[in-house]
Amino acid sequence: MITAPVEEMIDLIKQERHIEESLDIDLLKKTGCFVLKNVLSKKTIQKYYSAYQEETKTGQLKRTQHHITEIKVTESSLLVNILKEPEFVAVANKFFHSQVGADFVRVVKKDAIDTAAVFLHQDTGYQIGSFERYSLFIALTECSPANGGLALYPGTHHFGYLGDAGEINDVLPADYPLLEPDLKAGDIIIMHSAVWHKSAQNRIGTERVYLEVHLQHIDEPTTKFEICGEKTSPWSLTLSPNELFKSSRTQKLQGLYKELNSYKSQK
Repeated sequence: MITAPVEEMIDLIKQERHIEESLDIDLLKKTGCFVLKNVLSKKTIQKYYSAYQEETKTGQLKRTQHHITEIKVTESSLLVNILKEPEFVAVANKFFHSQVGADFVRVVKKDAIDTAAVFLHQDTGYQIGSFERYSLFIALTECSPANGGLALYPGTHHFGYLGDAGEINDVLPADYPLLEPDLKAGDIIIMHSAVWHKSAQNRIGTERVYLEVHLQHIDEPTTKFEICGEKTSPWSLTLSPNELFKSSRTQKLQGLYKELNSYKSQK
């Protein structure tokens, strides 16, 4: 059984207080998601969209195997320079008392080839570290329900970590509001990592490209990029999941895929 302040969430979405040009931190804590409008200039967006296109063309950026939308971004990519852009830093500065780091930067995209919907999930179960973290999805293109833009259930981060990772059942009340923002290039969706979210199929085939930066306190042991402040913690953890685990859920699934492919090749 699930209970939640559904009417309050409905009213907040109807009022559109979560869609502004300046961040309301108190509202973000309540809803777990916020749409910041007109954050990055056209010039800045064009620079990073061009870098995305060029690095895709040269093969530096490649979609992650067995992932519907993810393109991992290495530290050598020009896309990482977004962390130094004054417009971005001004937003990041509002988190964690200006002691802000990031553990990854990536692209999540759909286009005429990659069109599939993404199932309902939360990101917390796929991450290493504490639970108070946020994804900033920077729109490099127009992102809308029509081309498979993000859809979020506000307030669901209050349920916390669900104890596993995977597709979440349709268990929310029938009238629970769904936030499906229309973004122009330069807008940002801010999302707490525990918020339940999904995305529909790209029905129109246009590019839907977010540059995602995952923000956390700078003293998190997994911090790779220092954005604001100074890291003081002596704790660090830079091992990959394959280095960290001997027998994880993901590793077992990968093993099953290999066995299945081997079986198919013998037919």
